[in-house]
Amino acid sequence: MIVLVLVLNTLVYQNGDTLFFTVQDSVADTWILGDEIQKVDTLNITIHRKAKISPDGKSFFVFEETHTPNNIQPLQTKIIFYDEEKEKIWEESNDDQRKLSFKLSNVFDSLVIIVDTERNGTLPRLSTYKNREKTVIIEKGEWQRMVNYAVSPHCRYMAFHNRNPYSGKMWDYIYSIDLLSKKNWTYLFPLCLSCKRGKINLTIDNNGTVEVIHKGEHRIFSSEGNLKDFFIK
Repeated sequence: MIVLVLVLNTLVYQNGDTLFFTVQDSVADTWILGDEIQKVDTLNITIHRKAKISPDGKSFFVFEETHTPNNIQPLQTKIIFYDEEKEKIWEESNDDQRKLSFKLSNVFDSLVIIVDTERNGTLPRLSTYKNREKTVIIEKGEWQRMVNYAVSPHCRYMAFHNRNPYSGKMWDYIYSIDLLSKKNWTYLFPLCLSCKRGKINLTIDNNGTVEVIHKGEHRIFSSEGNLKDFFIK
C-alpha cells in the first residue's frame, strides 16, 4: 500500500500593518501590528510594532519600540524572530545606552542581520544569526555611521557604505566582508558624499564582486577589493 503524505507549507506576507499566514494560498491566520497602549502606574506606554519578512516567506521578525509620553528616544527596542509557523526562535533587546535599528536590521532566507547603535544612531554594531548561532561581524566603534549595505544572493558576502571621520570631515567608505572566511577590504571613496548629501547604490554578487554607483559613475571591485573597472553610464 502506498501512503501519500501531504505537506502543507505555510508562507508569510505583509500588507500594511498586517501579517498574513497562508496555507495553499488560503489565509489561515493574521497578526495585526501597529501601536498598543499599556498603562503602567500613571503613564501610558506606547509599544509600536512593525515587521520584516524573508524573501521566501518562511521567517520574519517583529520589531518592538516602547515609548513613554513626550520621549523621542525609545525606552526599549526589541526584535523577536519567528518561523513561518509563528514559533519564536529567539529575541534580542537593547541595553540602556543603545537601541536596535529597524532600518538596518533585516531578514533573508538563511540569514538574519541585527544592527544596534548608540541612541544618536552612531557607532553601529552588526551581528548575524544563522542556524540560531549569533556572530558579531562589525564591532561597536569600528565605524561612526552605517548608511546602507547589500547582501549577495546566497548570503555569503556583504558590502557596506559606511562613514568615519577623516581630516576633520566625515568621509565615505566602501567596506566588504566574506562572512565565511571573514576576509575583508576597505576603500575610501574619493568624494566627500556627506558634504554634498550624495548617495551610493551598492550591489554584490555570489562571487563577492561589488558594484558601487554614484551619479552614473560605476566602480567594480573584485572580492579582494581590487578596482576592476570604472565607467560612466
